[in-house]
Amino acid sequence: MSMKKQTFITNSKESTSLKKRLYQLIEHSKELKFLVGFFYFSGWQQLYEALRERDDLVIKILVGLQVDSMLGQMVEVAGVENNLSVEEKLDQFFTSLTRALNTEEMDIKDFYEQVDFFIGLIESDRLHIRKTSDPNHAKLYLFKIKDTLQGLAEARFITGSSNLTKAGMLEQNEFNVEIGDYGTEEAEVYFDWLWNTAIPITEVKKRKSQLINAIYRKTQAATVTPFEAYTLVLKNYIELHEQKKVKPQVIKLLEERGYDRYAYQMDAVNQALSILESYNGVIIADVVGLGKSIIASMIAKHTGKRGMIICPPGLMGDPNANSGWRKYMHDFRLYDWEIRSSGDLEKALDYVNEHGDDLEIIIIDEAHRFRNQDTLAYEQLSAICRNRQVIMLTATPFNNSPADIFALLKLFIIPGKSKITLDDNLEARFSNYNYLFKRLSFIAR
Repeated sequence: MSMKKQTFITNSKESTSLKKRLYQLIEHSKELKFLVGFFYFSGWQQLYEALRERDDLVIKILVGLQVDSMLGQMVEVAGVENNLSVEEKLDQFFTSLTRALNTEEMDIKDFYEQVDFFIGLIESDRLHIRKTSDPNHAKLYLFKIKDTLQGLAEARFITGSSNLTKAGMLEQNEFNVEIGDYGTEEAEVYFDWLWNTAIPITEVKKRKSQLINAIYRKTQAATVTPFEAYTLVLKNYIELHEQKKVKPQVIKLLEERGYDRYAYQMDAVNQALSILESYNGVIIADVVGLGKSIIASMIAKHTGKRGMIICPPGLMGDPNANSGWRKYMHDFRLYDWEIRSSGDLEKALDYVNEHGDDLEIIIIDEAHRFRNQDTLAYEQLSAICRNRQVIMLTATPFNNSPADIFALLKLFIIPGKSKITLDDNLEARFSNYNYLFKRLSFIAR
């Protein structure tokens, strides 16, 4: 491959990609010294083939920043590290690493196949990782050329805008400069100074083990033993059979009022009670005609709490409680409950603010009407639901995109503290769902 200097690397058609140039230089190098924003695995995946061919290569990675999740994307953050101890900085690094490896982007075949290779580099002391003592935004890729090629060049380095990610190496328009005829010594002195003052990670036995354990136990690379799989299935089975049961007096009231006792409705009530207790809210999304209002009324009666029903004006019912929600309130003896029109949430909010201290549950009928978070009605409803349990009824929770469901969930959960998923980053999960959904838009309907 060519050792000819490329000068400018922009990932454009007129230039070469950073990935291609890194491949060329790796082939002719004996040591790599990379100063990067963070250890992004998506970038190392792109270099996998080049590194796999070199069992004599030594790699030093100096990580300058941490990463965090913002608006569903992983972004680099400098953080405040001035007053942190070494152990606290290391904790931040390991937290950032597990966060970066647990994204949807990493849930791919290449990650699972290649992670063992990179762990092998660490275990064989060929891949060394350190964290800068202070945040550092620079990107520097320095190549120590093989001894057999010393007559051509001793070192080259690339610096510029590209991070060591798939996007930075292939997809995004970037501007990087490759230099080999001057400044290489100064660049290496700068790197070595940062390296010598940085916090060792892979060179300290305890920290190396901590790093490997974090990857194999706290990320998507974690392996599940047959026993662990068995216990998880057993746990779910037991929890399924330990669902809450609706009180007998509620069932008796149902039958006394002339309603049929359907098994699917009883199952729905029991499941909804368990979900309501665990997550502070539940979405009942049966199709039209299966009795969602009856299910919600039974749940309300079972809890013994006071609440408010919010529904379209046409579903409120007549003043004599012969139809609509007023009939359900009468039949299930929800005498201390309030009912308000979803068409006038301002009045409902005024009532909640003035008299709603003992309102503990909100039932929202036709909840799909509130799928748009950027409306005054959604803002008012969100204020009504705040710090209360929420029961939502809708036959169409998914109208336009996964964002519809996320909007409903946000009425009773805090996305950053959700227990619905194993990780707490529900916003990132739905951001990815929306991205994937939009990619399906080319399918003819």
